[in-house]
Amino acid sequence: MTGIRTYLLTGAALGLLSIGAVGCTDQGPAPASAPPAASTSAATGGGTAAAAQEKRVKGALDTVSLDAPEFVESGTERVEDGVHHRSRLTKGSAYQLAVVCVGEGAVVPVVGGEEIKTVPCDGVPLLHRITSAPGELPLAVTGRAGASGAVGWRIVELTG
Repeated sequence: MTGIRTYLLTGAALGLLSIGAVGCTDQGPAPASAPPAASTSAATGGGTAAAAQEKRVKGALDTVSLDAPEFVESGTERVEDGVHHRSRLTKGSAYQLAVVCVGEGAVVPVVGGEEIKTVPCDGVPLLHRITSAPGELPLAVTGRAGASGAVGWRIVELTG
């Protein structure tokens, strides 16, 4: 339940930030001569591109319902910020970790202190099996030099 709560609280916080940002930047209808919004965002730093990358990351990871009993937790971050998380798991149980990156370059996941296969930022999830989990599993994901975009992870318990 804490994994779902964390996911929902993160989503709620991001939603409130989005609402606040829209309220602060709305300047009414654009004049007929104004450029399209997409080209405006690209010129001001690519906020739309970052949102699109995060949406692709979530789409790649949303293969398991948040209500499914096997779902443990998930999250997304900017590659530049990296992932630094500790998951509380059932000691000895088997889990599957999915890591996906969308953007440029590649990221390096470190699971329980062990570096696993590098994940290119091509939107294809890397699946890693954890056969006998510790009670607490540290996860770190850092970008290689020049990497940018969004990175996401998901943990599900393997049953059967």
